[in-house]
Amino acid sequence: MLKIDGWADRYDVTDGYQREATGGITIKLQSPDVEWFDEYYLKLRPENHDSNPWFQEFWQYRFQCRLKNQELDNLEYNRTCDGSESLKDQYVQDTKMGFVINAIYSMAHALHNMQQSLCPGVNGLCEAMKPIDGRILLDFLMRINFTGVSGDIISFDENGDSPGRYEIMNFKTLEKEQFDYVNVGSWDNGELKMADNKIWPSKNLVVRSVCSDPCEKGEIKVIRKGEQTNDWGGKAMRGPKDGYHHEELSYKASIVARKVDALGMAM
Repeated sequence: MLKIDGWADRYDVTDGYQREATGGITIKLQSPDVEWFDEYYLKLRPENHDSNPWFQEFWQYRFQCRLKNQELDNLEYNRTCDGSESLKDQYVQDTKMGFVINAIYSMAHALHNMQQSLCPGVNGLCEAMKPIDGRILLDFLMRINFTGVSGDIISFDENGDSPGRYEIMNFKTLEKEQFDYVNVGSWDNGELKMADNKIWPSKNLVVRSVCSDPCEKGEIKVIRKGEQTNDWGGKAMRGPKDGYHHEELSYKASIVARKVDALGMAM
């Protein structure tokens, strides 16, 4: 079973369906945690971060309380913040944080290069950048080249795409009733690396790839609504006499018999 990057290594997708998902191969965007961001972010408080005009609003929303200096202005929350609130509570860094930071850096590099080119020797904006022409800015953005927060080179091709970097995960049974994702490879700008021994430890076994097993004796083919007809599945239908219903099989057999008889008469 192959899954897209929207599945990645999410446990909410496999919860309750671990056995069905076992053996599946997923891909996730390569984005390591940005450690220095946690060190910076978790120290922020309303009293030491007044440079951001939206931080107090964020703080109140995050903890569902009113700051003391905004009690009259904000009546949305009934509780007043008491100072015990901390951003460390239930904090988990977003898995795409590195992409957000690199996106901001990309725009900053493009603006800097544009200013250096259009306003040589001038600090800040010059007349050539008032107002900023988005088409010119896009041209500088497409030509950026710098080292991102994870040590990778950030650049764009002629289509505006950055180099593809993915981790390849395998959802496996580790121990009895214990399942987890295991890194088994990577895709980095066209180069594929796979640890086959982690995916198929028993190389002498033939890997089967079928939609479902063929019907056995006493079973009939069942095509569910909305499914492709090239998938097959056997379904046993028990009856009161010999244990199975054979109506559909008998009906199909009678049609074949009539066609054979008609063919014989025609000959």
